[in-house]
Amino acid sequence: DLQGHFQRQTTRLLEHQTHVQDMWDQDYAAHHPPEQFMSGDEIDREVDEAVDFLTARDGSPSQGGH
Repeated sequence: DLQGHFQRQTTRLLEHQTHVQDMWDQDYAAHHPPEQFMSGDEIDREVDEAVDFLTARDGSPSQGGH
Protein backbone atom coordinates (compact mmCIF):
# COMPACT_ATOMS: atom_id res chain seq x y z
CA ASP A 1 0.00 0.00 0.00
CA LEU A 2 1.79 3.06 -1.32
CA GLN A 3 0.14 5.59 1.01
CA GLY A 4 1.11 3.56 4.07
CA HIS A 5 4.68 3.29 2.78
CA PHE A 6 5.00 7.06 2.36
CA GLN A 7 3.40 7.66 5.76
CA ARG A 8 5.99 5.40 7.42
CA GLN A 9 8.84 7.04 5.50
CA THR A 10 7.58 10.49 6.47
CA THR A 11 7.35 9.45 10.12
CA ARG A 12 10.90 8.06 10.02
CA LEU A 13 12.19 11.26 8.42
CA LEU A 14 10.52 13.48 11.02
CA GLU A 15 11.89 11.32 13.85
CA HIS A 16 15.37 11.55 12.33
CA GLN A 17 15.13 15.34 11.91
CA THR A 18 13.98 15.69 15.52
CA HIS A 19 16.87 13.53 16.72
CA VAL A 20 19.43 15.51 14.70
CA GLN A 21 18.03 18.83 15.94
CA ASP A 22 18.22 17.60 19.54
CA MET A 23 21.86 16.58 19.03
CA TRP A 24 22.71 19.99 17.52
CA ASP A 25 20.92 21.77 20.38
CA GLN A 26 22.83 19.76 22.99
CA ASP A 27 26.14 20.35 21.21
CA TYR A 28 25.44 24.08 20.87
CA ALA A 29 24.42 24.39 24.53
CA ALA A 30 27.61 22.59 25.59
CA HIS A 31 29.79 25.09 23.72
CA HIS A 32 27.74 28.26 24.31
CA PRO A 33 26.95 28.70 28.00
CA PRO A 34 23.98 30.99 28.66
CA GLU A 35 24.90 34.65 28.94
CA GLN A 36 24.69 36.46 32.24
CA PHE A 37 21.56 38.47 32.91
CA MET A 38 21.89 42.23 32.58
CA SER A 39 22.19 44.24 35.77
CA GLY A 40 19.47 46.68 36.75
CA ASP A 41 21.64 49.61 35.61
CA GLU A 42 22.18 48.01 32.20
CA ILE A 43 18.45 47.40 31.79
CA ASP A 44 17.68 51.02 32.77
CA ARG A 45 20.19 52.30 30.21
CA GLU A 46 18.74 50.08 27.45
CA VAL A 47 15.20 51.26 28.26
CA ASP A 48 16.29 54.91 28.30
CA GLU A 49 17.96 54.51 24.90
CA ALA A 50 14.85 52.86 23.47
CA VAL A 51 12.58 55.61 24.81
CA ASP A 52 14.90 58.30 23.42
CA PHE A 53 14.92 56.54 20.07
CA LEU A 54 11.14 56.15 19.92
CA THR A 55 10.32 59.67 21.13
CA ALA A 56 10.69 62.79 19.01
CA ARG A 57 12.59 65.81 20.35
CA ASP A 58 9.36 67.64 21.24
CA GLY A 59 8.37 64.79 23.55
CA SER A 60 5.59 63.38 21.38
CA PRO A 61 5.73 59.90 19.88
CA SER A 62 7.47 59.88 16.52
CA GLN A 63 4.82 57.61 14.98
CA GLY A 64 1.08 58.14 14.55
CA GLY A 65 -0.82 60.94 16.26
CA HIS A 66 -2.54 63.51 14.03
